[in-house]
Amino acid sequence: MSEAARTLFATAIGEAEQTALLLDASGVPLAGSYLDQHGRDISAEIGAALSGVSMEVSRSMRLLSIGHWKAVVVETDAATIALAPAAEDSVVLLASSSTVPLGLVRRVLARSVALAITWMRSRA
Repeated sequence: MSEAARTLFATAIGEAEQTALLLDASGVPLAGSYLDQHGRDISAEIGAALSGVSMEVSRSMRLLSIGHWKAVVVETDAATIALAPAAEDSVVLLASSSTVPLGLVRRVLARSVALAITWMRSRA
């Protein structure tokens, strides 16, 4: 992955305790990074765990007849995880410290999706 791809979400994230990834439909990381507490990039492992999640959420929304999905946000004691669809069946994952306000998480997620879509279109 190029340095430009790895740092794609830096302007959206800023100094907040957050990290973002752009994953293709198969869970392969296309941009961003996800570092564990030891500084090791675990983007591929995260992507593998989330492979197919966009299709499953889309299927669930269709079965429930509630329209297209815009975001899924999961809050835990340790972190807040937010997912949103991007272009070409890709998905943006934003992981934030549980201390980051939910409104900021949603705003950074929206900015990250916009960056991902623009970046993917520029690659085509």
